[in-house]
Amino acid sequence: MTTPSFAEGWYFEASLEGGAEFWTYTNETGDVSPRRVRGNEIWITRTDEVNDLGPGGACDFNNCSVSVMLGGTDAKAGQQVQVTFSNGEVLDFPARGGEILFDNFSTTGMGATNIFVANIRAAEWVEISFNGRSHRFSLAGSAKALDAIQPYLAGQ
Repeated sequence: MTTPSFAEGWYFEASLEGGAEFWTYTNETGDVSPRRVRGNEIWITRTDEVNDLGPGGACDFNNCSVSVMLGGTDAKAGQQVQVTFSNGEVLDFPARGGEILFDNFSTTGMGATNIFVANIRAAEWVEISFNGRSHRFSLAGSAKALDAIQPYLAGQ
C-alpha cells in the first residue's frame, strides 16, 4: 500500500493488492473518511488491468467506475438520479442499484462515465440527487486529484 496523498480537498490512494486500482474521492468538507465508511462522497475507481494509462501517465478513464453516496446510502434500483454540473451539463437516468452509479465496463455506461469524469475536471461544482437526497460537491482541485497518479507512477 502506498502513502495516500491529498490534492486540494481530494484524496488519492493507490493500492497494489490484487491489481492496481486508483481511488480519488471527496466528501462535502474535503476531509478524508475512513475507507469504506461513507457520508456524502464521490469515488472514482480506475483499474489499469485492461487499458494502458494515457500520455504522461494520466488516467484516461477508459475503464473506471463512479460511486456516489449521499447520507451514507447509494441510489436504489429504478430511482431517478440527477447529476447537474455548474457548466450546465446534466445527466438524468434511473439507477441500476448498488454501490456503483455507473461504469465504463459496459457499452451502456461508457458515455455517462466519460461525461462525468470530463465534467469533474471542467466544472466548479456538481449537484447529485437521488433517494430524496441532494448534495452539491465543490470540484475545486478535482483535476489535480485525478492526475495524482502521475507522481505515483514516476516514483515521487
